[in-house]
Amino acid sequence: MRFGFISHVVSDGDSAAALREVVELAVVAEECGFDSFWVAQHHFGAQRAHCPAPLVVLAAIAQRTERIRLGTAVVVGSLEHPIRLAEDATTVDALSGGRLELGLGAGADIGSAERFGREHEARHEQFAENLRELCALIEPDSDLVPAGNGLRDRLWLGTASESGFELAAQLDLGVLTGRTSSPQGPRDEIAAERVAKYRAAQAAAGREPRVGLSRSVLCAESAAVAFEHMRPGIERWVSTSIAAGRFPVGFSALDYVDTGHGYLGTGTAVAASIRRDPGLPGATELLCNVQPAGPSPAAVRTSLRMFADEVIAPWGDPSRI
Repeated sequence: MRFGFISHVVSDGDSAAALREVVELAVVAEECGFDSFWVAQHHFGAQRAHCPAPLVVLAAIAQRTERIRLGTAVVVGSLEHPIRLAEDATTVDALSGGRLELGLGAGADIGSAERFGREHEARHEQFAENLRELCALIEPDSDLVPAGNGLRDRLWLGTASESGFELAAQLDLGVLTGRTSSPQGPRDEIAAERVAKYRAAQAAAGREPRVGLSRSVLCAESAAVAFEHMRPGIERWVSTSIAAGRFPVGFSALDYVDTGHGYLGTGTAVAASIRRDPGLPGATELLCNVQPAGPSPAAVRTSLRMFADEVIAPWGDPSRI
């Protein structure tokens, strides 16, 4: 099992400060022993995020780090030109010494599609077309400069759908998958079934499966302290979800946590929760994030260090957890 962290670069402050902080956070993640650090793409400040250009951010992180793998989780591939995306990605890969993990997705934000002049309903078809062209561009026999140099083997598809898992197996891509939200809790068993089918398809083709499991995690001295760090952001998300009809009126931030949407508390408690996760047996990577909240940078750094000491370090010896 490898461990990573995903930042959505969320902040109520200015963009410059948020972007500088995510670079520093990646440095801390490498120092703590995380295997990878991923940055999400959001356009026009969607979800209070400040990073429309994750590859630019990863280029900056590459100059401050030496070992940690650098990922996008994810670039909205339906809105990108395949050639420009391929050129930017291979440039970052060259600068980082071959550390880029390129995660792509079809996109879910209607507003961004409209601003780009694209039809949101056609995003999956457009994404599949762009993805196939991108794959060809970074093959060894391509004339792309910089060359792909193995990046084709480090492509990931962000998906939760059955068709997405099938496309990933068809094109030999890794899979990045997270959780759905419901009043009854995340339906992890559905994702686990899709991961199992993907792994079986990869095995039948003689390929190595790559599965990144995204989970909301915050370590602190207690579950109560962790919840207080996460509560404002979760309350915003729950309020939005109630208005959209996803959650019933009266559903609270505490209900959200109690129904298993996140792992909060000491590192030991978080590790125990992760080991019970239905998706864990099929995963090759566990990718922590703090969505849908936005705890302070200090709280996130503390969480990274606690997670490294109390989850990553003893992971191979369950008796120590």
